[in-house]
Amino acid sequence: MVKMNKKSFALFCYPWDIIDEGYDAIIDAVKRSGLNSIYVTVNYHSGMFFLPHSKKRKIYFPEPGALYFNPSNWHKNHTFQSPISNLTENWTKFWEELSNKCKQNNINLCAWMLGTHNSGIGTKYHEISVHNAWGDPITHSLCPFNSEVVDHFVNVSKDVVNLGVFDKILVESLEYLPLRHGHHHEVIGVDFPDDLDFLMSLNFSRSCMDQLKNKNVDGEIIKNWVKKISDDYFNKRLNNDKMDWQDFEKILDGQFWQYYLIREESITNINKAVINELRQDKSLKIGLLDFGPLYSLGPYNQRWQNGVNLEYLLPLIDEIHPTFYFADLDFNKKKYVIYKDVIKNKVDMIPAIRTILPQTSNQKDLTNQIEIFNNDAAGFSFYNYSFMNYENLDWINKSLSLQDNNI
Repeated sequence: MVKMNKKSFALFCYPWDIIDEGYDAIIDAVKRSGLNSIYVTVNYHSGMFFLPHSKKRKIYFPEPGALYFNPSNWHKNHTFQSPISNLTENWTKFWEELSNKCKQNNINLCAWMLGTHNSGIGTKYHEISVHNAWGDPITHSLCPFNSEVVDHFVNVSKDVVNLGVFDKILVESLEYLPLRHGHHHEVIGVDFPDDLDFLMSLNFSRSCMDQLKNKNVDGEIIKNWVKKISDDYFNKRLNNDKMDWQDFEKILDGQFWQYYLIREESITNINKAVINELRQDKSLKIGLLDFGPLYSLGPYNQRWQNGVNLEYLLPLIDEIHPTFYFADLDFNKKKYVIYKDVIKNKVDMIPAIRTILPQTSNQKDLTNQIEIFNNDAAGFSFYNYSFMNYENLDWINKSLSLQDNNI
């Protein structure tokens, strides 16, 4: 067990929180919560956010795919460009002043860096998005087989490191998104099983198909099989037996599994490229946000259906940040038992806790969640200051104090 005063306790927030409310407000929030770190986004996808304590606005739509720093020269010459947020005219000054405030208050400043989940770029440049078996562009998910996509995030990583203000980088969403992942005002009005949900999320972009061809895998066969399975269910009303990982290995005489491993390799490769760039600053800690516990198929050894294989990624990072975003406490406990067997204590584990509805409606809810992980956790992060009432900050402080008293 790690002593509480040695653990990393962090609050997630966004640049607009700090710009709207001021540096002191976010510093005070961290202190009020009893925390020692803050995660601030350096880039983001999109959303519609209700901001309960902001005095400037109540609803905010972030500019899709925006960068919250001034990129270096690569940006203007790149094949595609993320917009640069206009929340401030001087991002360098923003980060320097925030860094100074954090240092004065012994708070670690950490970059929260998003990856291929990017609706801003994908909507503007359909050709570099993931495409499903029907050829539909999945515009909030960029294709990691595309070399320009990889190059974009390597350059973003380089610029984030060169800001020189961060103690840690938390990497999120260098992965394939599930079918039901939110875009905006999405509607899925029918039910279907988890295996079909997974199959309909698979990538068959041009870059993906080219890579399959280079490795002598017939992507058209895989794509047509996915379409047939879907047609059987929705149009012919055939209820085939539900497939699991072992079934996927055998489908089409193993051809589907060859496809899957190549798909998985694309995620490993983009993660390696980004993390290798971040490692240019030897003093930085690198964390990886892991959505694996949320996926319906569960783990297969150390792999998840989003293409992440922790066998290859855990050796590259210092911390893993799993997400147990379930409102049912007993279900969280079951998921955690499974998760411990997946990561095998290879790196520090810092669970991300949603300190908002529906997972957390009072301080007891929060305390009960923390108790599940506390004996093994090297810390906790709390999502998200932007969406909380101020009383939620007190819940965090009280819940952590109770854990401290129980050691």
